[in-house]
Amino acid sequence: MLFKAVKVLIFLVIARIILRWVYFMGFHKTSSTHWPGPCRSVPPIEHGSEDIVLTKNGLAIITSGLDLAYMGGVIDPRISSAEGKLYAVDLNNPSENATELKLGINFEFVPHGISIWESPGGETRLFVVNHRLEAETVEIFNLSGGNQNPVISHVKTVRDPLFTSMNDVLATGPDSFYASNDGYLRYTLWRAVETLLNLHWGSIVHYDGSKTRVVARALLGPNGMGISKDGDHVVVSFIFWHQIAVYARSTESNDLTLLHKIPLGIAPDNPWIHPETGDIWFGGAPIPHRTFAAFENMSSLSPSMAGRIRSLGSNDRPFEEYKIYDVFSDDGQLMSTSSSAVAYGNHLLVGSVMQKLVYCEMKAETTISRDIY
Repeated sequence: MLFKAVKVLIFLVIARIILRWVYFMGFHKTSSTHWPGPCRSVPPIEHGSEDIVLTKNGLAIITSGLDLAYMGGVIDPRISSAEGKLYAVDLNNPSENATELKLGINFEFVPHGISIWESPGGETRLFVVNHRLEAETVEIFNLSGGNQNPVISHVKTVRDPLFTSMNDVLATGPDSFYASNDGYLRYTLWRAVETLLNLHWGSIVHYDGSKTRVVARALLGPNGMGISKDGDHVVVSFIFWHQIAVYARSTESNDLTLLHKIPLGIAPDNPWIHPETGDIWFGGAPIPHRTFAAFENMSSLSPSMAGRIRSLGSNDRPFEEYKIYDVFSDDGQLMSTSSSAVAYGNHLLVGSVMQKLVYCEMKAETTISRDIY
C-alpha cells in the first residue's frame, strides 16, 4: 500500500512538472504583429540588445553580446561568439544610429543586465552584470560627455560568493545595488537539470558598498528588476511564472516585502519603471518554446512583445489594481526574442536577447489604450 502511494506521489510530481512546462512554453499560443507606429531596427546592433537603461536626458545605454552558455543549455555558436559591448542611443535624435561605447577594459566582458544611478550633483554611474567564466561580477562605470559624446570609464569590479548566477542589477546608490540570481549553478549541464526540475534556487541579494546579504531567497528564476523613482518599490520579473512581482522596499535596511504579483500570460524579461508616469514597461517572450528554439538556432525566429502596466492602486500599494497594454507585438520578422523596453516621450526602444534593437515612434491613435505615454 505504501509503495503504491509513493508511486502515485512520484507520478503526480512528474505530471505537475510536465504540465507546468507545457503551460510555460506556450505551445497553445499563436503570434501576431501590431506596432504603435512606424518601427525600424537600429544599426549597427546585430548581436543583442538584452537590457536598456535611460538617463533623465533621454540617452539610452544598451547591453549587447550576451552569451547564454552560462545557463547550461544548447546554444547557437553564433551567440557565444558575439563580442560583449555597450551602445548608446540618443532618443532626442532617434533617426541616428547607435554609438558603440569604448569600454577601456582588459578583461572578459559578457554583459547581461544593466542599471543606472544619477546623483543630484550630476554624476552618472552604470552598473553591468558580467558573466566572466571564473566568476559573476558587477562592473561599475562612470558615464560622462552628454548625449552627443557619451564616454564611459571603468570604476571598479564587485564580486561576492552570493553572486551565484546573476541576471540583473539594480542600483540603489553610487556604490550599492540589488542583484538577481536566476539560479544557483552556472556553466554546467547540471544547470539545465536545475531549470528542468523548477528548483527554487534563485535569490535577490543587496550589496551596500562593502558587504552582500540575501534579501529574498528560495525563488524560481528571478529575472529583471526595476525601481520606482522614490525608491520605495521594486518590481521583479519571473519568467517561469509569467508574472511581475511588486515589492515594498525599506530605504533604510533595503529589505524587500512582497506586496502582490501581476500575471501577464507571457514570460516577461526586463521591467523598467517610467520615472514620470510610474508605469512598468517590459519586454518578453509571448511564446517561450519558440524563444528556446531561437537560442539553439538564431535563424529560427521568435515572436516578440513589449507592454506597459499602468497602476490603478494607491501610492503605498501600487499595482494592487492595474491595466495592461500590449504596445508592441511582432511575429519575429522585425524583432526576435524581445527582452526589454523603455519609453521617452513618444519614442520606444525594444531590446532583444541576441538580435537587433528596434525603435518605434509611438502614435497614440494606433494603440489599444489611446492613453498618453
